[in-house]
Amino acid sequence: MWFTRSMPEVRAATAEDLPAVGRALARAFTDDPVFRHLVPSDDRWGRHAARYFQADTANRLRLGATYTTASVQGAALWAPPGRWRPTVASVAREAPAALRLFGPRTVRGLRVLAQVEKAHPREPEHWYLAVLGTDPDQQGKGVGSALLAPVLDRCDAEGVPAYLESSKEANIAFYARHGFDLRDPIVIPDGPTIHPMWREPRG
Repeated sequence: MWFTRSMPEVRAATAEDLPAVGRALARAFTDDPVFRHLVPSDDRWGRHAARYFQADTANRLRLGATYTTASVQGAALWAPPGRWRPTVASVAREAPAALRLFGPRTVRGLRVLAQVEKAHPREPEHWYLAVLGTDPDQQGKGVGSALLAPVLDRCDAEGVPAYLESSKEANIAFYARHGFDLRDPIVIPDGPTIHPMWREPRG
């Protein structure tokens, strides 16, 4: 007898979810090459990462396209077309948590951010997946695919592309299954390589 695993229930994240989303994303990115290049200290990561992701998610909530699951197993943080650039206000809101997390490597982090933003395509207008993370205990259960679905379905229905940067080479195949194709890599000086990916709408 064959059994079909049901997809996790996905919903729009709310302000009440912020602490749990912050914790889930901190666990999800514990071994992320880019974040850990900037925050090599396990102690600093353990003390400050969850608050950083909580602050980042709070900023993304204002854009109206942040998704999680019923039990907050992870989150997808999207920016709608034309709204991917950080604003002065959003940077100011996130700055205290970012300074605590990155500490003496904050300037290096800003250089990496500038390099990534320079490579970001300006046109055509597109949805931008800023963050996708699943709690390690929940990986392999379809959570990531479920979190992508609301916006990718909308992209296909409206004929709009999508864009992301994969900081883990191991995740490229996952995104490829969802229609993303590799673009030229972003090589961080003395650091890891970031893999931009672009998705044309299906159908």
